[in-house]
Amino acid sequence: MVSYVMTALGAVSLALFCIFRDENSGMKALFLKTAASVFFVLTAVFAVSADSIGAAVLIIPGLLFGLLGDILLDLKFIDKPNSDAYTFGGMGAFFIGHIFYIAALFTVFELDAGGALIAAAITVVLTAAVVVSTLKIMKYDYGKFLIPSAGYSALLIYFVVLSAYALISNAPSPAARLLATGSVVFLISDVILSMTYFGGKKGRAYLVANHTAYYAAQFLIALAVLFI
Repeated sequence: MVSYVMTALGAVSLALFCIFRDENSGMKALFLKTAASVFFVLTAVFAVSADSIGAAVLIIPGLLFGLLGDILLDLKFIDKPNSDAYTFGGMGAFFIGHIFYIAALFTVFELDAGGALIAAAITVVLTAAVVVSTLKIMKYDYGKFLIPSAGYSALLIYFVVLSAYALISNAPSPAARLLATGSVVFLISDVILSMTYFGGKKGRAYLVANHTAYYAAQFLIALAVLFI
């Protein structure tokens, strides 16, 4: 029950953040964004039970790195002279967070090596397709962020593919559904984010869509702890 209350409070914080956040951010928006992120961590914390502790010790650190990434990626708009450093730091935080999520998938669903290798092969193909299409067709300007973006994209896509494999191979449990859905929505949020960072897209619609998808993903992942 408490986890659902934390989710509701997170939704309120997100709504307020989207109201106060503009393309230049600010301390009020950063506070509200941080509050929303704290609530997805608390959602998972209050969901922990004796049965889910093994997954929680991996999912909660993943959420904490997400919280750190959230702060860093908004600071880039506040401390503009150090914008690149905050971007690299934010990407690194989310990269580590996804490592924890992937480790949780292996722990909870006891995935076999064969499935993991097939997922990795699919990931390589999909990542290559994404990088080539965004560079050659959509004309994204990654600049110095090309290699980090490609590496992060590969890990996120692996999370999605592995989540799908866990869902298929585990007679779809509620936890598997939540993690798989969360991974897909996370991917959607980062597709929108990359459009604003590297594709030249601007406007409140992109900001709201990106953050709505992102927080939906993190809360879905956090709520998965409740059903393990």
